[in-house]
Amino acid sequence: MRNQVHLDNQDQSRRRPAHPDEGKIHETKATANNSDQKNIIPAYVLEYAPLVYLHSGEKFWPCDIAEHLEHVTPYLNYTPMAASSASLSLTNLDKLNEYTNGRFVYLTSDDNVEERPDWLEGEKNIPDYPEELHQTLLAGGNNLQQPFGTDQERAVQGGRSDAPAVLVVVDKGQGIVDAFWFFFYSYNLGNLVFNIRFGNHVGDWEHCLVRFEDGKPKHVFVSEHYFGQAYTYDAVEKLGKRPIIYSAVGTHAMYVTPGVHPYILPLGLLHDQTDRGPLWDPALNLLSYTYNHTSDILLSSNSTPDAPTEWFFYNGHWGDRLYPLDDSRQYEFAGQYHYVSGPLGPRFKHLGRRKVCQGRYSDPCVIHNWLPPERPRVLDGIGEGEDWGEDETDPVGLHVKQEHNE
Repeated sequence: MRNQVHLDNQDQSRRRPAHPDEGKIHETKATANNSDQKNIIPAYVLEYAPLVYLHSGEKFWPCDIAEHLEHVTPYLNYTPMAASSASLSLTNLDKLNEYTNGRFVYLTSDDNVEERPDWLEGEKNIPDYPEELHQTLLAGGNNLQQPFGTDQERAVQGGRSDAPAVLVVVDKGQGIVDAFWFFFYSYNLGNLVFNIRFGNHVGDWEHCLVRFEDGKPKHVFVSEHYFGQAYTYDAVEKLGKRPIIYSAVGTHAMYVTPGVHPYILPLGLLHDQTDRGPLWDPALNLLSYTYNHTSDILLSSNSTPDAPTEWFFYNGHWGDRLYPLDDSRQYEFAGQYHYVSGPLGPRFKHLGRRKVCQGRYSDPCVIHNWLPPERPRVLDGIGEGEDWGEDETDPVGLHVKQEHNE
């Protein structure tokens, strides 16, 4: 018997923990002219929006999170829930938190992922931009950081993808504003060790962060698997004023240079690869929000006032759960799996971080003021995939809701 869950869009009572200002802030969402201006995206955030080079050999391109929901069914652990993929939407996804606060809910593919259905690959979302521009950028080589003239700055925008990026702007106070750019892919293709692939999963959230101080860009952070790297804004490549980010083939891990990027797992040496393939301009199609990390309240911004907010509060996983070893698609070696569980969403990426880096405050956060040569970084392992972390890095509203349910 399937678990019963109701996805009535009209019932908003369980969307997230109550907050004293919730009614007032919802009113702010409805009108961009509110004097508090809590949903305003500063102009400088878009002025310094990153540009993303996707890999020329990529097989799994950016995807639309709304379309992703059309091809998955929520499972509670390994049991399908009553809700069908046809009833899931960005405006009711948070209703799945009614079970185990969402922790053990997995958005499971309706198709066998090894058959590579079209929605998983996202080929229709390849950014579209003129070939002439592409050749001009390739010819620029390592001089991309050189400033462009006004006319060229307007021309060098990159291509638009039909898959919207997600922008979450967090005002930390004292002039510090963090602009988180999230990129979603319906599939992550893991890397090879001794010609054996590890770390495949359905659903893939990657992000970069541009931190501003008094309206000026100061730092850039890029996510790389379960770690990441931080740089000064001046250190990274740019087109005009805009930082250049590189997305690795298959895994979509983010880097600030093209080339080979090695890292070490317990089972051996792996590497990501980046190059100057299609240039994606996420600012041309996005869902944009402002987020109060202390009250756990998200507002659709003045730039995209109709952007749904409910999906952001879904506490579960955006892909299948780790396949058991009796599944013919699965294998394991040295504690690492061919298929791991799908990831958690943007709200779980430590949006309230004080440091630029994503990890715990006790972890070191090195900010590079130049582009150092690539050295292998050591990971404890992929394990079974991403799960809830610690109180320090989890969203503030998560454990309030959990205690309420208990």
